Amino acid sequence: MAASFIPFAIISGFFAALSSVFAKLFSDERTEMFLSSIADQLDLVPEKSSFLVARGVCFALIFACNSIMWTTFTKALNAAPSSVQVSIVNGAVNFSASAILGYLVFNEPLALRWWIGASFILAGTILLSQSQKKLHNKKTL
Repeated sequence: MAASFIPFAIISGFFAALSSVFAKLFSDERTEMFLSSIADQLDLVPEKSSFLVARGVCFALIFACNSIMWTTFTKALNAAPSSVQVSIVNGAVNFSASAILGYLVFNEPLALRWWIGASFILAGTILLSQSQKKLHNKKTL
């Protein structure tokens, strides 16, 4: 039952990344291009007010995603033996989902340098987790 926190940590990391996507869509000029491309695919003519509505929806989705993220993160923390384990899973999912969503939604490149940097961050977090476990085990003996 020790791994019962993992689904909550994964969901939390994904919604953190999704919140960032909606924040970028809310504030970026590409929102109009994104909405126009969807309208073109559906053979619709976008109105100026539809851009404001789209930004309003993105703004509301930022808060919805953050609410889901914090709810599931808290559930993961309550189910996990250590907050470090939750942070590792959450961080890994957040990094990966951010990169993939950035590529899919904004055509951002997935540079090897970015993946290497994210791997170093995750490896450092895992190393800290391992040293924390060893320190905890020595204190309990």
